[in-house]
Amino acid sequence: MVVSASKTPTTRAAATQAITVISGDDLRARGVARVSDALREVPGASIVQNGSFGSVSTLFLRGGESRYTKILIDGVAVNAPGGFFDLSHLTTDNIERIEVVRGPAGVVYGADAVSGVVQIFTRQGRGPASLAASVRAGTYGTIDGGIDVSGAAGSARYALGAAQHVTDGIIPFNNQYYNGTLSASAGFAPSQSTELSTAARYTTAEFHYPTDFTGAPVDSNAYRVQHRLTVGADASTRISPLVTARVLLGSNDVSDLTEDIAIPFGAPANNPVQVHSAFQSRNYRRSAEGRLLFQLPYSTTVNIGAEYMRERESSGNSEGPVGAPTVQTSSFIAQRSNRAAYAELLGQFTSRTSYLLSARLDDNSDYDAVTTYRVGGSLTLAPSTRVRGSLSTAFNAPAFNQLLPTLFTSGNPGLDPERTRSYEIGVEQSFLSRAVRFTADYFNQHFSDLIQFVAGGPPTFLGSYANLTGAESNGYDVEVAITPDADFSATASYTQASPRVTELSEAYAGDLSVGQALLRRATHTGSAVARYRRKGIGSLATTATYVGSRPDIDFSEFPSPVVTLPAYTKVDIAGSLDVLRRRNGAGLALTVRAENVFDKKYEDVLHFQAPGRVFLIGARFGGSQ
Repeated sequence: MVVSASKTPTTRAAATQAITVISGDDLRARGVARVSDALREVPGASIVQNGSFGSVSTLFLRGGESRYTKILIDGVAVNAPGGFFDLSHLTTDNIERIEVVRGPAGVVYGADAVSGVVQIFTRQGRGPASLAASVRAGTYGTIDGGIDVSGAAGSARYALGAAQHVTDGIIPFNNQYYNGTLSASAGFAPSQSTELSTAARYTTAEFHYPTDFTGAPVDSNAYRVQHRLTVGADASTRISPLVTARVLLGSNDVSDLTEDIAIPFGAPANNPVQVHSAFQSRNYRRSAEGRLLFQLPYSTTVNIGAEYMRERESSGNSEGPVGAPTVQTSSFIAQRSNRAAYAELLGQFTSRTSYLLSARLDDNSDYDAVTTYRVGGSLTLAPSTRVRGSLSTAFNAPAFNQLLPTLFTSGNPGLDPERTRSYEIGVEQSFLSRAVRFTADYFNQHFSDLIQFVAGGPPTFLGSYANLTGAESNGYDVEVAITPDADFSATASYTQASPRVTELSEAYAGDLSVGQALLRRATHTGSAVARYRRKGIGSLATTATYVGSRPDIDFSEFPSPVVTLPAYTKVDIAGSLDVLRRRNGAGLALTVRAENVFDKKYEDVLHFQAPGRVFLIGARFGGSQ
């Protein structure tokens, strides 16, 4: 069952879009500590990391913009207003699974779900109380450690987790990174027809970065700090055998601080004065949703619901000579609300045919109302053959700093949301009693009303934003999964996508041209993962990821030219050796992980050095107590 592709949980066989499910247990067994590294294995996903561990990491899914993927933690959206999300501080600690929906999902989640959705689910307690702990250390002064407790008693369940990740970074000075994550979930079923659950995740992270905007390591004291708290609650009750009511509440709070001491650009050479600058921002999102699920004849379900969401963002910049009080130089406060209503119909024409029809209306206080829809179907041609297809629309909301005045821009309250129309067709074929599964998808995405920066003129020279461009990203992905037995499994995927500019407004005066490839997105990507596990002995896993050549901008020159970053392949290997196994199932294993085994030199962003070879050695304990 998957729950991220529609408002109603459904089987993967009935889904009308491409879905990838990543197991948290598998990630921990392979020593994958960062969600961004886990997503590199998803077909059509490209991760761009601006250097060392903790640097800004963004996801481009199927060639769409980095702000076009909705990220949720236990059902709570964590994107900033306008869709941006930095994956750098999101770890795999205490995660049960990750569901990735490839393709538009605006009809399910509203704004920002233009190219897809990534939903992360916290581990749920089951069975007797169990304890799991791990620790490891290695290259770049890395130390990782974590402990989890989970279980169930009667009608209640619980799970608690705490983890810490520390590294000196890949650059010899001012590149340290610290991450501390706490997570918890709890559930209670007072009766067979009612269930209550809640989940929370708190992360504090501090990243020191010596690089300037060109990637040159020149700064000895710049750093960023982030605190994020995400809380969700879910309550459902069966009103009658045919009607179920559900209420969901969510809250996401983010606080950021960036500080630096430096000589300002353009300061007199004969009297340079160091200036202390600090940038603080906070944004939050509160949401409430209610829905009714009706079970109708012929395996038909109808989901009708409404959602209310409120976003707020505030930021301020202050600076002053070192040793003197800082003075606020700019500030920004904005908020908006969104009301939405939706309806979704899922059903079956026959036992081999399923369909989905859904529509949603979003009415926002900052921009005009937007209607989105999805039409899809799935057809089983034979016990081992299935075809599916869907037609979807979605939109991305303008960011606050695009709509309203800031220190450097005049703002444009008349901006329209960015939009997409997408269709996809897929086929899934199984062989050898489902030991081998082959999947292929073709996708066609058209993006319109893309928002671009507009340079300002005299007398203020304040820039602005406007809906000026259109783009498309069409292509296909193929995936093969092999599971001959319980001990061995392997997956391999390849994606070809061509993200290109397709239209320019007459008012556009930038550097883009029709037919130009969109930045930092490779046309060709692929991955392969092989896993082997022998109970009582240990495990071995190998992961290879391929990223093709892609365009980037060289900001070290002016005017900044477009350059091509070369393709690269990175290989990781992980293994474990069981050294102790108790009768109750608890065990101790020694672990080893080698990232970038062949020490491949590459850059996700031009002039920003990527990590080299990493060795991590540790131990993992887990099982019932």
